[in-house]
Amino acid sequence: METNAENQDNSGNIQNDTKVDDEQKSKGFTKRQILTLVSISIANLADLTSFSILAPFFPIEANKMGASDTVVGLVFGCFALVGFIVSPILGKFLPQIGSKFMFLSGSFVCGCCVIIFGFLNKLDPGTEFIVFCFVVRTIEAVGAAASDTAGYAIIAKTFPDHVSTTFGILEIFCGLGYMIGPPLGGYLYQVGGYTLPFIVLGSCTIAVALGNFFILPQQTEDSKPGSGSVLQLLSIPSILVTSACVLISSMALGFLNPTFAKHLQQFNLSSTMVGVMFLIISATYAVSAFFNGIITDKLNIAKLLMIIGNIGCGAAYLYIGPSPLLYTKSQLWIVIFSVTVLGISLGCSVVPAFNDLFITARWYGMPDNMGTQGVVSGVYNGLFSLGNFIGPTAGGALSEAVGFDWASTVFAILYLLVALLLAVFCLWEYQCGKGRRVAKQQASVVTSVNPDTDERSPLLSA
Repeated sequence: METNAENQDNSGNIQNDTKVDDEQKSKGFTKRQILTLVSISIANLADLTSFSILAPFFPIEANKMGASDTVVGLVFGCFALVGFIVSPILGKFLPQIGSKFMFLSGSFVCGCCVIIFGFLNKLDPGTEFIVFCFVVRTIEAVGAAASDTAGYAIIAKTFPDHVSTTFGILEIFCGLGYMIGPPLGGYLYQVGGYTLPFIVLGSCTIAVALGNFFILPQQTEDSKPGSGSVLQLLSIPSILVTSACVLISSMALGFLNPTFAKHLQQFNLSSTMVGVMFLIISATYAVSAFFNGIITDKLNIAKLLMIIGNIGCGAAYLYIGPSPLLYTKSQLWIVIFSVTVLGISLGCSVVPAFNDLFITARWYGMPDNMGTQGVVSGVYNGLFSLGNFIGPTAGGALSEAVGFDWASTVFAILYLLVALLLAVFCLWEYQCGKGRRVAKQQASVVTSVNPDTDERSPLLSA
């Protein structure tokens, strides 16, 4: 009798919760959702601002301390390489660690490392300076991976019906961070030298982490937390194709970090104006990310947007150099136009990919719980980090070997190849899905997922 009563109560609670959820959907975001979005958005703004302050002045300062352009690229790239390694691991064990704890502790570690990085110029030039650059950046990368992976999972769990829209909003703050960081870093560098930018931004990051301890609502974890399967996720064909898009998209900004400032020296721009050039990319990306998030949730055309985005990135890189294949001289207005196209195109390729990974995982039967959300977030963040490693590392080495113009040409070709891969896969996916629908109709097979009414186009099974 007690069991029956409990079942009735639970059933009633579920029905009441469903009614509340329906009412909340009709009225907009709940207070809990708003607090969650504000908390993670502010953290993204602080983290990315701190991360991006290096671009206008660190390559030049590092050269003075005995680091070559290739080493500078590795300093930028090691941050992403560590993120690529640890993000899937952190995502797998996110349910056991706890999403809020991982998110807050990761941000706090990032802030501390940023401050420490500001005192590395006190070390001896050469080996000592270079070694400690790698050590501090490695620890900071672990903190950033923890914060990003947990933040993405929290967003996916809190906004299951608006993943792309909320991710687009988060990317606005990421874009603002990239936008504010370089010019602010350049200005603080001019005012107070190498150390001041790191002290100011690192302190802000720590303050935000402490404030979010009170702002971010306590996350309701699964009653029986279980780890998701990275191998199961990566065995899905559509996941692999989308992963290629995430990887190549993340290489765009990574390539420019160690190379763009030196490329702009031909125009005799100040450190502040170099920061403004980075600002253009970030501002256009932020706006594009917001609108592409809304479009993805409403129209469900994720892969089409990714194709358009990669074509745009490829075209932008051809003209940023400009490519020797175009027989065009480098002019400032062409560079400005190209980085504007690049920012818009990145919004088309990055935001839809995030939601596409979650939808695909659910469509292939992975459970809709924190285990899957953690794994998907970890894989996404890991791929993005890998791209950020390849971008500056290969970019710095290629620029040093063959020049910026040929290096940007190589990256342009890669983007166009990924766009072609996406287009071919979409046609293949459509034909396979069409064949499956015809076969099911002929056999009159009743399945749990109707391919004609499912939330995405049918996919070829793994």
